[in-house]
Amino acid sequence: MGPRILWANLYCLLDRSSGASMSVREQLLALAMQGFDIRILGATVFDVAEGAEVLGATWDRIREHKGRRVEIKDGPLTHELLVTCSTQRGELLAREEFAWYQSYREAIKTFKPDIVYYYGGLPFDFLIADEARHAGAKVAFYLSNGNYRAARWHRDIDLIMTDTQATAELYAGRLGINVKPVGKFIDRRMVVASEHDRRHVLFVNPSYAKGGALVARLAILMEQRRPDIMFEVVQSRGGWDEVKDHAFRCHGEERRLLRNVIVSPLSTDMRPIYGRARLLLAPSLWWESGGRVIVEALMNGIPAIITTKGGAPEVQGGAGTQVSLHETLYEPPYTRLPADEALLALVEEIERIFDDENAYQAMSRQALHVAEVKHNLQRNAENLAATLRSLVG
Repeated sequence: MGPRILWANLYCLLDRSSGASMSVREQLLALAMQGFDIRILGATVFDVAEGAEVLGATWDRIREHKGRRVEIKDGPLTHELLVTCSTQRGELLAREEFAWYQSYREAIKTFKPDIVYYYGGLPFDFLIADEARHAGAKVAFYLSNGNYRAARWHRDIDLIMTDTQATAELYAGRLGINVKPVGKFIDRRMVVASEHDRRHVLFVNPSYAKGGALVARLAILMEQRRPDIMFEVVQSRGGWDEVKDHAFRCHGEERRLLRNVIVSPLSTDMRPIYGRARLLLAPSLWWESGGRVIVEALMNGIPAIITTKGGAPEVQGGAGTQVSLHETLYEPPYTRLPADEALLALVEEIERIFDDENAYQAMSRQALHVAEVKHNLQRNAENLAATLRSLVG
């Protein structure tokens, strides 16, 4: 039996709206297959309320157990979840945090983990590392965004892991800390479509930070120029109507529906959506550590158009197009838009990807190659297992 790992975090790892939760769940599944003894202690907290839809019909039954713990089987894993009154982290009650903390202390006592693994930078999260250290366990932390700035969150952590070298370098420069890149963790069987007709421009999570207003402006421009090219927008944390209306307002135009846009709800199974996609738009304006949706697209042979912000170029690996934007567009609240003339080259690139079949097939082959070389789950899992084993000696 390998080292004992206790994942301890209030967020639910079954959350399909959270890239970080999905990544950690895949890590733990891979480690379980390599002989690690895994225990998961969480709560019914999700990035957005729709994230709970992955639990399906059982969600109504789970909510009947508020204040108590439930267990959900997930292959070789078991998720022990405290059922909270709200699914939102900021709305948790003090008595719920205390109940979870008591369960955590009991888990440390009975499970005796070699490693406590978690993420989160709120003051309550500091107790996770503190309690683990007191019990003699090593502390590992997963870092997959560029939001951490103050130094206190990493004081009691032995190992910080991230998905890309870009994010590791960001924190080396910002806080002078060593962060270990371990790659992306995505099971291609769960994301690769069985059939592809490659007819849509795909955009996932239409928030301002993800470039939602920019994508909306592209759709507005292309509605008249190329009404045959359809956009499919998948809702997640962001809202399409808000960013679309903003893209109209910025140019003094009347808000209306776009006939070249299909809006789909957040799905627990993205395979049919990837089956319809010819191109992924991922023009993030904030620090995108790894861009899970980019890797999932590559695994389907779908090239991506991305910005050069964060770790997106690293995970894309040249399988698509990289767009440089004016620095002011990368500033919160990410609502600025370039002039329509500045978007013309991007419009023409989308047209080329739809019209030049030979060029497209070459891009698709490159996407599949990058997915296999850079984002191989088994290879990344072996690297992760070796990293954690070295932590406990």
